[in-house]
Amino acid sequence: MTDLRQADGAGDGEGREHEAAGPIPRAGRRLRVVQQGRIVLGPDRLVSCQVLDVSAGGARLRLPARVTLPDAFTLVIAAHDLRTVAARLRWRRGDFAGVTFGTVGSPPDQARA
Repeated sequence: MTDLRQADGAGDGEGREHEAAGPIPRAGRRLRVVQQGRIVLGPDRLVSCQVLDVSAGGARLRLPARVTLPDAFTLVIAAHDLRTVAARLRWRRGDFAGVTFGTVGSPPDQARA
């Protein structure tokens, strides 16, 4: 059985999608977890979140809908060890957000340039 996810729709022109468009094949197998995370929004601003459904390429996050996320940010995940990853916001739906992982310090996508 193919693992599918719902895309958030027709893009907004900034690399993120916001409206349901249909299933998209998932790039990797997800592992259902509940881990604590911190989103780094600035030198003195951290936002707590839960990290869910982790794969090699990304994760689903739970955080309050009132928190506005930038297109790219650093995510710190507390699992068996402390893991810091570059995250790119791919979708947002209520208290949930989907992110893909890059490497810390990697440049933003060049497609928007």
